[in-house]
Amino acid sequence: MKDLEEIFGRTMEHYRRYQEEMPVLQEFIMGYRWLTAADTKGRLSQALRVGREKPQEQYERVLRSLIGKTAENCLEQLFAWGDPEFRTIAVSLLNLLGKPFNTPKRLADRGIQRSEGLRFAYDVQGKKAGVIGYGLFNDFFFGKCAEFHAFDFRGPKGILSARIQERETKIYPEGICWHLGASALEFPEALGELDIVVMTGCTIVNDTYRDILKACKKAQIRGIYGPSCELCPEYLFDLGYNYIFSASVNNKEDYLKEVFAPLPEGNDLYYMDTYELARR
Repeated sequence: MKDLEEIFGRTMEHYRRYQEEMPVLQEFIMGYRWLTAADTKGRLSQALRVGREKPQEQYERVLRSLIGKTAENCLEQLFAWGDPEFRTIAVSLLNLLGKPFNTPKRLADRGIQRSEGLRFAYDVQGKKAGVIGYGLFNDFFFGKCAEFHAFDFRGPKGILSARIQERETKIYPEGICWHLGASALEFPEALGELDIVVMTGCTIVNDTYRDILKACKKAQIRGIYGPSCELCPEYLFDLGYNYIFSASVNNKEDYLKEVFAPLPEGNDLYYMDTYELARR
């Protein structure tokens, strides 16, 4: 977890610079999609549960042992253990740790521009565009670029529909180059031809984000998105990303009502403030 330790060190520099109070952990929520950390001020941060994890009971014991401690102390403990099966917890805590420094004013202090909402104001016409983590950016690419490539861990059964008729079978959605059922790293030729790539922040959780970025050798627009990437934007920009889209829960209780509902709608972004970041 050396990369996360670097992010931790850089974020701690912001605490010294701004004299910010350290978050104290109040509780954790292990949802069917997200691991969420909550501090005593009602702030939530998340990491998508796509990484390796300990068995449930062992995971609970570890999380419970962190409650009441500062985020700094929690992360120091996780790094001391050095267990990759705690990486999801560490990413969630780093997102919590970085949250106070993602305000427009503090970002501007550090040469980063924040724009509210999701606009993705880039020209995609004639470009080969790829989304790693199919779904959110479809409207910006589908039918608008020369080629739209979609990469996803989920297999065809989890995404595609087949229309089976007497003489033929058609697969939907049409007009997309699919790369499914494996890590995007299993498709290096497709990655290497992209002009635009936007990848889910869960690639930080499963520690593929750096290798995927390196594989996208031709990409001029290199983005990362989602609540899992609320951590230190300077680190991501220095790696080579030039577009970040992220989101932060704006009301803890409303969000948790949705999470704990008998039939969750899964519309997480409805309960979040969304924003784009670019380095000036």
